[in-house]
Amino acid sequence: MFHTMPPLVRLLLTSPIALAMALPVVAQCASSPSNLPWLLHGRIQVSKANPHYLEYQDGTRFWWFADTAWELPHRTTREQVDLYLANRAKLGFNVIQAVALGEFLKGKDTNAYGYKPLVDWNPLKPDLSTPENYWTHLDYIVEAARKRGLYIALLPTWGEWVIPREGKPLFNTPEQAYGYGNFIGARYRNAPNIIWILGGDRLPDERPNGIELWRAMAKGIADGVNGTYSLNGKTDYSTTLMTYHCFESSSKWFHNDPWIDFDTWGSYHAEFNNTRAFEQARHDWNLPSPRPFLDSEPCYEDALVNYAIPGNGHFKAVDVRIAAYWSVFSGACGFTYGADAIWQFADAEDPPLTKVTRDTWYNALAYDGARQVIYLKNLLLSRPSDHLRPDQSLILKGAGEPAHSTVVLRGDSHLFAYIPTGNDLTLKLGVLTGKTLKASWFNPRTGTSQEIGLIPNEGEHTFQVPPMSSELTWLRTGRGCDWVLVLDDDAKGYPAPGEAK
Repeated sequence: MFHTMPPLVRLLLTSPIALAMALPVVAQCASSPSNLPWLLHGRIQVSKANPHYLEYQDGTRFWWFADTAWELPHRTTREQVDLYLANRAKLGFNVIQAVALGEFLKGKDTNAYGYKPLVDWNPLKPDLSTPENYWTHLDYIVEAARKRGLYIALLPTWGEWVIPREGKPLFNTPEQAYGYGNFIGARYRNAPNIIWILGGDRLPDERPNGIELWRAMAKGIADGVNGTYSLNGKTDYSTTLMTYHCFESSSKWFHNDPWIDFDTWGSYHAEFNNTRAFEQARHDWNLPSPRPFLDSEPCYEDALVNYAIPGNGHFKAVDVRIAAYWSVFSGACGFTYGADAIWQFADAEDPPLTKVTRDTWYNALAYDGARQVIYLKNLLLSRPSDHLRPDQSLILKGAGEPAHSTVVLRGDSHLFAYIPTGNDLTLKLGVLTGKTLKASWFNPRTGTSQEIGLIPNEGEHTFQVPPMSSELTWLRTGRGCDWVLVLDDDAKGYPAPGEAK
């Protein structure tokens, strides 16, 4: 089999360059700190008990909380990589979304060190001509993330190079898509922290053979990870975790494909209170043979609303919170955060890739929305997750209009209800375990909670959100007055919402 492989793949698997890249990963994994998640819990997989969610091999729930760093391989130095990853790891993110062949490579066709990814823009000719090259910088990023316990959700290429809306594609045949996929899959076969995302904005059927090309690339990646090369042979997808990224859910095209493990979609950047955040989640939750799903591109903090129309305003932390809670409490297996300056790593030396970007990525590291989505992660981790499901049927009053919808997620012994604009909420009780419920308010702006008290677990109950401050006791409703109601079976003795179990 090895001698039938193309020269590119034989070079990858045997060259001193490739071995110098791969061996340190294996050696460092052996001496890694014991708190790295893949060492503690095994690899990530679809939950066997509840296929709407992801879990580790040992059954521990994996909540996806990612940051968007599309241009990380293209526009950063290694010092900047370390600064960025250290910040995100400290905050509590566990996944970083980045692209190997970025959307804007044709504008500036080298990375921060002047290296090009391909020879003559041929996807079957990665430029490995020097010991240090474009790909060794990506190696550095993967390893730097690994040392910090972070997964890299890696797009092999942005969708533009498969399904172009401007210019010409790089990938035109299944052989090209498969060969490049095999190269990058083989390159990172020993990295325990790689998750694969195909796509990148483009709907796969925008081009007549688009779906065929993406399937070939997925096959190439899996074969590369498995050390094989056979475009027409049988492929083992059990060694990879893959999805597809675009505006609509990948379930629309790939629901029955063997290569895809979970679905993503993007609620994107067109408007405030984008109801697609929960509408698409509800659609995917109710699919036959369901699998995990999430919003992998919501509104970016500080991005201009509706992309490039002056006067529309910018998305704030409250908009990030609404998208996050709407999707997760409607059944999503996590959430991806994004900041307008960070995804493109805009600064004084690398001007923004979009004309409407108004900040630097250094400043954006401190945005409120990034901290606040991690408060959601902490809230989820503070309660059991084995029997979670969305349940709007419990809302008797206060569901809200679509643009201000209250959403409910519950387990057997606890319940979360997100109220985006502070309205009163009446719930039907008696569905959770226990005779008495402990009620609390969780503040999604601060990650803190306050106890309401004990109530009988029967009949119905109306809850009024707290005032926004001791000075403004009348202010309870409107934009930014969002709260999470938490109900617990009091006998379970759960910690305060958002605190570690």
